[in-house]
Amino acid sequence: MDLHVVLVLLFISSLLVCHNGVEGGTGLSEEEYLELEKQIELLNKPAVKTIHSDYGDIIDCVDFYKQPAFDHPLLKNHTFHYKMKPTSSTWKARDEVALNGTKPTGTAGLRGGGCPLGTVPIRRVTMEDLIREKLASKTISSEENRPGTHYAVIRTRVTRKKFNGAGALITLYRPHVNGGQYSAARVKIQNGLDSIESGWRVDPSLYGDGRTRGYIHFNAGQTHCFNTRCPGFVIVRPDIQLDAYFDPVSIPGIDPITTPVYIIRDKPSGNWWVILREENVAVGFWPKRIFTRLGDLANYVEWGGETFSPPGTVAPPMGTGFFPIRPFISLNAYFKRVVVRNEYGQTVDVDNTEKFADNNKLYGVADKGDQGDYFGRVFLYGGPGGKT
Repeated sequence: MDLHVVLVLLFISSLLVCHNGVEGGTGLSEEEYLELEKQIELLNKPAVKTIHSDYGDIIDCVDFYKQPAFDHPLLKNHTFHYKMKPTSSTWKARDEVALNGTKPTGTAGLRGGGCPLGTVPIRRVTMEDLIREKLASKTISSEENRPGTHYAVIRTRVTRKKFNGAGALITLYRPHVNGGQYSAARVKIQNGLDSIESGWRVDPSLYGDGRTRGYIHFNAGQTHCFNTRCPGFVIVRPDIQLDAYFDPVSIPGIDPITTPVYIIRDKPSGNWWVILREENVAVGFWPKRIFTRLGDLANYVEWGGETFSPPGTVAPPMGTGFFPIRPFISLNAYFKRVVVRNEYGQTVDVDNTEKFADNNKLYGVADKGDQGDYFGRVFLYGGPGGKT
């Protein structure tokens, strides 16, 4: 065994002992480490400019057509054409989106106006990130509804209705989680095994910290991952970081801080866009061609909270960490202005939904219906977690 391998194994051992994002890891073999080296070379593209954030992230400004999305076999050598198109406050999105920089919005805005024209910001993946995720994957399955996952959501009932999009404004909180756990709030759209979602999550295994960060996730055939960890999602904004952290976050009883999250299908192209941040910015899209079932419309939508804790451990808090029974809306975690876009492309209030919480002793959900122009359709969710 040469000196390089010895140093690598010592590095991995130190992570197992010291890193608070992973607990109970069993270590990696030399072959696994070499595979991670190959993976990091594929994920981290040559940077035109590098930005060091105030909270420790390294952001690489990558040429638009060299971003990880275009490693997808169905997107290789494919060209998307863009022209100037203003962002709409009614969460409309078209494939003609400007690549020029605009004023940063919220915490996700990058210092100095973001990346240069023709490039997009991508958080650099470190070897520590991949080792932490690899070790977590040894005890955590990537499948949905795996043991240890809990939900408190509003969801559409099984009908023949189809959807071109959905969204809401989501209150931002920072529930405390331990290594291996996560707590999230998100909007999810699905058809068959194809699904896409976006929102916020506190996830030390994914991010290496306990901050509240934005995220996207998708399943398309055999491809599924968070953010840009695998090819598929095309970023178009040079000034918005997908997985930036939110600061400040809400404090129960004080006017809550919300963030808009909308997922919408562009009817002419069939591409699925993510609309985020205070000014409803079209950040990027999943091309229609990478999907099978979501190459058409969605037939299921879900809004709400999700947590995970490894089997045998205590489930983490969701939302505020309190059940949604407190007397004022501002004391609860909630989704407001909950809407869908129907099969004709019209934005309408969602109806024919049902509440679902898989364990009412841990988490709850309360549907408050239409609360007027400011709140629109509202539902509350959350809970303290605890022993299952």
